[in-house]
Amino acid sequence: MLPSPETCARWKQRKFVRQPHRMVIGLLVCFVAAIYALFSGEIEAAKLFGILTLIFLFFYALANYIVWKASQIETDC
Repeated sequence: MLPSPETCARWKQRKFVRQPHRMVIGLLVCFVAAIYALFSGEIEAAKLFGILTLIFLFFYALANYIVWKASQIETDC
């Protein structure tokens, strides 16, 4: 299910996806925290931050997929 035709037309004009800074920052912070927890021996914390990193990565990939599909739709979508 894709967003509205107006949203599709607006997204089609973009050359690349501009993700919210909070999503990218959250992804990086969780990844760094998972690596730090892994090297400091806190396995449970590393698992938690690893799962959070995967959640952020999933939503980042989903947003990129939607924009990629929207770019293939005709302008009168």
